[in-house]
Amino acid sequence: MNILVLLVPLLLAFDAPPGPKFVATLHAAHASVPPGGQTELAVEIEVEKDWHVYDPIILDTGAPTAISFEAPRGLAFGPLRFPIPTHGEQEDIHYLAHEGKFFVLTTIDVAADLPPGDYPIRATIIAFACKELCVPVEAQAALTLSVRPGAAQPANEAVLKAARDAVAPDLADAPYLKGSSVSITRSTLGLDDEAEIVLTYRVEAGHHIQDRNPGNADLVGSRLYIEKIDGLKLGDQTWPAAKVKQVPILGRVRELSGTGEIRGPIRLIDPDFASGPVALRVLFTYQVCTDAGTCYPPTGAVGVVRLEAKTSAPPPADPATRGTLMPVVTTSSGSPARAARGGHSLPVIFLLGFAGGLLLNVMPCVFPVVSLKILGFVKQAGEDRARILRLGLVFSLGVLTWFWVFGYLTTIGQVPLQHPLVAIGLTCVLVIFALNLFGVFEIVLPGAATDTLGQAATREGYAGAFFNGFLATLLGTACTAPFFATAAAFAATQPRAVALAIFTAAGLGMSSPYLVLSAFPGWLRLMPRPGPWMVTFKQVMGFILLGTSVWLLAIVGGLLNVEGVIWTVGFLCFVGFALWLVGRIGFNWSTVARVQTWAAAVVVAAVGYWFSFVYMFDLRAAVWPNTSAQAAAPAPAPVGDIDALVAAVNASDWSKIPWQPYAPGLADALSQRGYSVYVDYTATWCVTCQANKASSLEIASTRAKMRELGVIPIKADYTRPNEAMKRDLLAFGHNSVPLNLVYPAGNPAAVEPLPILLTPETVQSALARAGASRGGSPAADGGGAARVAGPALEGSGTSATGTP
Repeated sequence: MNILVLLVPLLLAFDAPPGPKFVATLHAAHASVPPGGQTELAVEIEVEKDWHVYDPIILDTGAPTAISFEAPRGLAFGPLRFPIPTHGEQEDIHYLAHEGKFFVLTTIDVAADLPPGDYPIRATIIAFACKELCVPVEAQAALTLSVRPGAAQPANEAVLKAARDAVAPDLADAPYLKGSSVSITRSTLGLDDEAEIVLTYRVEAGHHIQDRNPGNADLVGSRLYIEKIDGLKLGDQTWPAAKVKQVPILGRVRELSGTGEIRGPIRLIDPDFASGPVALRVLFTYQVCTDAGTCYPPTGAVGVVRLEAKTSAPPPADPATRGTLMPVVTTSSGSPARAARGGHSLPVIFLLGFAGGLLLNVMPCVFPVVSLKILGFVKQAGEDRARILRLGLVFSLGVLTWFWVFGYLTTIGQVPLQHPLVAIGLTCVLVIFALNLFGVFEIVLPGAATDTLGQAATREGYAGAFFNGFLATLLGTACTAPFFATAAAFAATQPRAVALAIFTAAGLGMSSPYLVLSAFPGWLRLMPRPGPWMVTFKQVMGFILLGTSVWLLAIVGGLLNVEGVIWTVGFLCFVGFALWLVGRIGFNWSTVARVQTWAAAVVVAAVGYWFSFVYMFDLRAAVWPNTSAQAAAPAPAPVGDIDALVAAVNASDWSKIPWQPYAPGLADALSQRGYSVYVDYTATWCVTCQANKASSLEIASTRAKMRELGVIPIKADYTRPNEAMKRDLLAFGHNSVPLNLVYPAGNPAAVEPLPILLTPETVQSALARAGASRGGSPAADGGGAARVAGPALEGSGTSATGTP
């Protein structure tokens, strides 16, 4: 009987809402493109049957499907062209959606001075997939674009034809509406200025389209949809008078024919709306019928309305983050402002990964488990060499397995300890191991010899070796040694095969000492002989494991709340009691007595889970909040008045750094207004982050330097997943925290990323280079106090997250 049976109730209770299949593939229209040339790129997206994702144009609810690219400098991406969405309705909530497999088209322009070569492109698609509930989904896809002199070589012709046929046509080329257009009556809008978006339709002679109220439920009414962006208010549309006529069977119907105009007012209402260009998607859906009575399937066409916002607020750092027409593009190399400084060759990165894996063996998270492995070597010193080697290989396989899992998660931008269930599960495993080391119970691992008690105590099974390797690495990666972090950050920007090879190098680095000891067991004679000291050593390691559990509980607190920590401890008490029951099983007990005791232990663990995480604290609701409630909630309020934020910092006594909460674009806005800014991307579970804080940030000299220069400190808490923060991290060549940035006053483009491991001198020198804040009062920059909004999904103008 395996002790892990006790975790079955926990694993069953972790029954997560089923996420749908969501995958993406990239297809380029050419196998090679010359410098100065252009190619089309089709993003093939597939969502599981009966699920849907939202269109970029949001109606009553939803979050737009967002596509971003990471590509080398010299590759420019054009507008994103989506297919015609389907209209959905659930309980009077309307939405536009895409289902099954669909294509999104864009173009890639190659700079004329781009050297020939192979250039990697990575796409990230973020969406909300909905069925009975909505869950966030993400897919990534990559390809290599070959840039070569000479004529472009076509490729993927069938796929690209299907994509071109699927995307919505432009209004000017719309079926039976050729020559139609969309415009705006006023191209520049200031605060409270109003204009009209005008769609001019031209219906082909001998045909008509249905009015928005066609008069019969069997007919499909025309609709004009305009993309919503926070700060721009859309008013009620004005439609031309419809022609009403009597039709047999259908009755009185309402039709539009010839040329007409549909007008929709738009007004700029937010004084803090960023100045600069704005592009709004427009979708017109309609059904065409001949005047003789033949009706065609409903279709649609798209257009773009462009305007210029004139406000006192500075323009966004990246115009692509406003609206959904243009994709957000991050430069994978060569950007001095946004890419990580410096670079490493692939062999050096492999060596850094190997060295980082080797260093994990002495990290505080992993040392107790590694120590147990060393004890295993001591006990095996007199055994068969072949068996020792096999156990070492299996242990190494466990190490490599977790590195492969971690590598895959890294390539899709996931951090395991950002999820409460992982933190709680790891805490349970560590407490179970600690209780075993204290002698509360004994684990009998599969594969261990059971002929005698002595053999059971001295021989390790293959499953145990594998599990020890897996667990040791899982704990060690939470501590992220500096060299390993560099390799991981590099891996996140590479094709998946290269990334996994880097993590394999790290796994080999961590497992190499055990492979060496397994291959040369004679070296084990240098270790102390087995004896009573091993019992004391095990108990000391048990206390270290409990200390690590306390650290994990702090992570649980950051992910949930104090109540979540309290009831996690409560559940651990039930688990401890269940293990105490198991520990009372004697070797002379009958099979019936053993089974009854195990059954009682399982019941205690299950009741403990129900009492702790269902009755007293709803863990499921805390981990997977009701998405319908989220959708109904109001949009998040602006982060705040910059002047008030600055005043709060200045009013602080600086006994601790007066960190201000992160919002997308806040650091850029502060820098543009003349403030020096320090941004700390951190997390509760990041040991390196906490070490940096203790050694280099929360110290008197650094606080004094920040206060002297008028620095505004911002904390970006990445303890929980955050898409805006993740994009920031990737833009600077990091896949996870820590990341520390210093923005100089008045020049956000000159932001300076700091090394992973900080020293007081490193931080204070960077602050000195950034210089003192230079003011930023409303009078100085010609406008009112600026506000920085925190949208629900970066890159959209919407704030709701879907329900249907």
